[in-house]
Amino acid sequence: MRIVNKIFKAIKAIVYLPINLYNLSKRSDELFRIEKKLDLFSKKLDYINFDAISKPLEEFIQYQTKKSNLESNQEKSIDLALSSIISKLDQKFENQFLQIESLLSIYNSLPNLKFFPATRGWVGSPDFLAKIVEVILKEKPQFVFEASSGVSSVIIGLALKMNNHGKAIALDHDRFYAKTTNENIEVNEIKDISCVEYCPLRDYTIQEQIWKWYETCNLKFTDKIDLLIIDGPPRTTQFLARYPAIPLLHEYFSDRVLILLDDANRHDEVIIVKMWMDFLEKINFKVEVNQFRNFEKGMTILIVQRLI
Repeated sequence: MRIVNKIFKAIKAIVYLPINLYNLSKRSDELFRIEKKLDLFSKKLDYINFDAISKPLEEFIQYQTKKSNLESNQEKSIDLALSSIISKLDQKFENQFLQIESLLSIYNSLPNLKFFPATRGWVGSPDFLAKIVEVILKEKPQFVFEASSGVSSVIIGLALKMNNHGKAIALDHDRFYAKTTNENIEVNEIKDISCVEYCPLRDYTIQEQIWKWYETCNLKFTDKIDLLIIDGPPRTTQFLARYPAIPLLHEYFSDRVLILLDDANRHDEVIIVKMWMDFLEKINFKVEVNQFRNFEKGMTILIVQRLI
């Protein structure tokens, strides 16, 4: 049986041999045609200038990269600008909230307040005024001395009235503002506690240098200064305009005096505080400095103690 099968397979192979040879020949022809096409394609590639193609392609890629980087940088710049604007708006909103909060604190602390002048612009900000009220109610000073006058002069007198203790005097180089503040003091019924003296600026010699400050020759100091509030003269009068206050007034200080400086974030006032510390430490005073940078215009409180 096995022999029969082998004979049958051999006969089948002989019968189909022409067909298989034909298929093989056909495939061989197809391979030959493909080979010719590849050879032709290879010859065409030899004529192509790849440098001429690659250079514009490289430039295009570089352009797209630069464009992408530029757009990315522009997006970053816009993001930074927006972040800056948002940050400034946040600061403004925070400041406005602080000022409103300070005004409410003043009204709550001073129920005898009858007339309260505006607190915007160049006048003392509500946060500064609220701190004055806080210091007076806590420290209960006997004598408050103020360089410059305005809303703060009214606040000082009203706070002293709440204490049933203490007197205050303010100096102003402008006759009109001195008169206006005295009128506001009278409206609030505190003229027996607080007053403003018209004192034009004059020249003083301090450490061989000429400075302008309020004329104090006609003032009589019956009490030592417990609290000194400095908000003048205006810096338009001279460089470091508020510096003379301490050299000219230190002899009238109590053994412990608090000095409140407005506009403390300004460059002039930063220098002035350092100069004051230098001056006071040389004449046997100990100085402690507290900064309130978050206040609208900045504020510095110096706690000055005479060393025995």
